[in-house]
Amino acid sequence: MMPRPPARPAGEKSTREQILDVALDLFTTEGFEKTSLREIAERMGFSKAALYYHFASKDDILLALHLRLHDLGQATIDRFDWDRVAPGDWVGLLDEFIDQLFENRKLFLLHMRNHAALEKIAHSHPHGEANHDIEERLRALLADERVPRAQRLRLSFAFGAVAAGMAMSSEVIDDLPADELRMELRSAVRDLLGTAATTGKPAASAASTAPDQERPQPVTA
Repeated sequence: MMPRPPARPAGEKSTREQILDVALDLFTTEGFEKTSLREIAERMGFSKAALYYHFASKDDILLALHLRLHDLGQATIDRFDWDRVAPGDWVGLLDEFIDQLFENRKLFLLHMRNHAALEKIAHSHPHGEANHDIEERLRALLADERVPRAQRLRLSFAFGAVAAGMAMSSEVIDDLPADELRMELRSAVRDLLGTAATTGKPAASAASTAPDQERPQPVTA
C-alpha cells in the first residue's frame, strides 16, 4: 500500500486553489485568451500534464474562478430579506457590496476584463440557474413599484457607478490607497442615493424647494 501524502499544514492552500490564484493573476493582467495552460503550469513549477490532474481545460479554470465570485455574491444576497428590503437598507447593501469588492478586487477585475470569455462558458455549464436567481432578485428590487421610480433609478445608478468606477480606477489611479478609494466610493453611493438612502423618503425635488423668487412666474396677458 502506498503511503499517504503528508497532511497540509493548517491554513495552507491546496494545489487546486494555488493554481486558481496563479490563473487569476494571469487572466487579470494578460487576459484569458492570451494565457496558456503551459504558462500557468510553469508558474506553478510543474508540467502541463500535471495541471490536467486538477483541471481538464482552461475553461474549467475560468469557470472555477467565476464560481468563487458567484459564491461570494450568493452569500451576500442570502443575508438580506429581499421581500422587506426598503430604500433605508440600500446603503448597507451597497456598503457590503463595496467591502466584498475590495476584499476580492482581482475577482471583480477578472470578470470585467474577460466578459466575453465568461459569457461563452456560461451557456455550457450548469451554474446558470443560481446566477439567474441573483439577477432576478436585483431586477425585482429595481422593479418594485412601491418605491418611487426615481429612487429605483438611483439604486441602479449606484450599483453601476461602484462597478464601473472600480474598473476604471484600477487603470488610472492605481496608486490611490485602498481605504481612500473605498471611502470615495461610499461617498459617491450616498450622493447618488440621496436622502432615501438614510431616511427611506424620496428627496425633495429642486422645484419644490426653490425659493419663490427663483421659480418661473406665470405670464399674464
